[in-house]
Amino acid sequence: MVYCGRPSASCALCRTSKRRCDKVVPSCGQCRRTGQNCSGYRDASSLIFRDETTRVIDRARTRKTRRANLLSSQRTSPTPSPASFELSLVGLRPPASLSHDFATRSTQYDYGKDNDNDNGNDPNILEISNREDDAKYKQDKKQRAAHKCKGVADDLLDSIMEDNSPLGPEDMSMLWEPGQLMPVSFLSSVQSATPGLDFGHRSLSMPVSPIMPSQSLDELGINYFMANYVIKDSGPCPGVFNYASNILAGPFGDAELARVAIRAVGLAGLASTTGTDSLMRKARLSYTEAIERVNVALVDSNMARNDSTIFAVMVLGLFESITCSGEESLQAWKCHINGAASLLMLRGMSQFRTMQGLQIFGEAISHVLTLCSRYDQPVPPRLRYLRVEMERNVINGKSPSWILSTAHIEVMNLYNQVQPEQETPCLAGEWETLLSHAAELSQRVENLFAELPIGWRFKTVSDPTANPRLVFQGKYHIYYNTWIAKVWDGMRACRIILNHVIYCLLLREGLAWTPHEFSDGGAYTSLLQRTSDTTTEMRDGILASVPQMLGFIQHEATTGASYIDCSSGADPTRLVPASGAYFVVWYLYLAGSLPINTPEIRGWITDRLRAIRSTTGIQKAAYLADLVENDAGRLTAMLPTSDCLLPAF
Repeated sequence: MVYCGRPSASCALCRTSKRRCDKVVPSCGQCRRTGQNCSGYRDASSLIFRDETTRVIDRARTRKTRRANLLSSQRTSPTPSPASFELSLVGLRPPASLSHDFATRSTQYDYGKDNDNDNGNDPNILEISNREDDAKYKQDKKQRAAHKCKGVADDLLDSIMEDNSPLGPEDMSMLWEPGQLMPVSFLSSVQSATPGLDFGHRSLSMPVSPIMPSQSLDELGINYFMANYVIKDSGPCPGVFNYASNILAGPFGDAELARVAIRAVGLAGLASTTGTDSLMRKARLSYTEAIERVNVALVDSNMARNDSTIFAVMVLGLFESITCSGEESLQAWKCHINGAASLLMLRGMSQFRTMQGLQIFGEAISHVLTLCSRYDQPVPPRLRYLRVEMERNVINGKSPSWILSTAHIEVMNLYNQVQPEQETPCLAGEWETLLSHAAELSQRVENLFAELPIGWRFKTVSDPTANPRLVFQGKYHIYYNTWIAKVWDGMRACRIILNHVIYCLLLREGLAWTPHEFSDGGAYTSLLQRTSDTTTEMRDGILASVPQMLGFIQHEATTGASYIDCSSGADPTRLVPASGAYFVVWYLYLAGSLPINTPEIRGWITDRLRAIRSTTGIQKAAYLADLVENDAGRLTAMLPTSDCLLPAF
């Protein structure tokens, strides 16, 4: 968050002309007097934050690349460069508590003593040779000193970054130089009147940036979260985490708990994207502090019911997705979502008294459904009861996303009844009833999305020239925004799981109890074919949403205009918005787990998952990519048991 001064509420013409605006609605008096068309007034609240995330990341990456190239050239060069090198601590000033320690460590190194003996002057040696030898000797000595200085500087930087105390704005002047995250580097020596640290009459150059940082680590983390994971409400989209600023500024609940959790996620995302270990250490410290604060809040039932507590728990689940390194991280994510579900039940009907409480409930239920889908679990009965009461007393229940979540709950309950992972038939007396229910539920979801309002629909674009790494088979979708795309992908995932249930009932139960129905012209042969076709269609729909989810399509909902950058020259590794990538990670994994996939399709999905990891820092995407690449398919019940009985995929 960058402070830009108090924004002017004047109209655009008055701001440009630097004249006083009377701010009369609908047009100011100055514009009317001069006969100009007044453009109206901007929303001052929208100018509170300015997104600096991309600029910071770009500069950090440039700095890191430049440093790596310079070190590489030093290692490979057989002869020393003519220019002398010395260590530069850019904008780094040690705090008072470290100054003595730093000076003490510096005495371990000897920069000035020359222990070589002078053998005298040989009159037969040319003077120019003496000058050349002297130059080489001094240059070698400077390089040795620079490497020794680097050890001192690295020790100092490690001491600063490993300190557990939070960094305030006054501390940022030690660590930050605009455009870089790591201030220590080798730079070509230049003659500059810059302050330095004195080591035994030897000076370590310290150029100080004329512009000091405007963001502390706290602000940087919060700004990254706000820019990447908050979606404002617009049209049919109710927004995502768009109440975060209210919780941070609100008088109720623990605002500091929310602040620490947001800071942990923001710093983790920035650290993972830029590969900065020091930032990740700070992110984990914030994560630990947030966990401690959550535990304190849970002791008090009133604090546990606050919006800030359940919000922090959901945000900490996001932290686990960003830092995911294996099954342990997924288990930690599972614990956070289970904790959010428990808090929803603790909050009861009182959470439906405010719009913010309603929105938090909806977002938390979405996370619970993802958890249930990932681990094949039914939704807890108490949560289903709360949804029924909410629908009965608070809302009309006609939102497509709400109806879809209701259907998704039915699907997971049906999945739990059928238990597709079980190999032996076990539903002799009820499998046909369950099959009928599954077919009816699939038709209901299909009808719902076929009758959506215009704002919910998407446009299909076919472009054979599109970059094949970005666009699957030259076809992509354009949605109102990424949240609408998420709802559509949720429907597709729901139907994929439902088709999994239908396949299991047909192949495990049907073949065991009514094998004659699977012969040529049998009642279930056409159902098998439709199920196969629908699964393929749903998978392709998820893949067609990926370009917009990853920011290569920007749709302006108010004008209907779209900015599309899916050409063959588009960079598939550029920075992308993290929210859309976070939405699509699970759906890509589900689509990639289907056993009907060819190696080419599985390769495209794993490539996109790894691109999400490198461009947004969401490490869970790389972990899921490995699962897709190494596993033939999670939905094993959909594998054909007999080629003669199943349609071709």
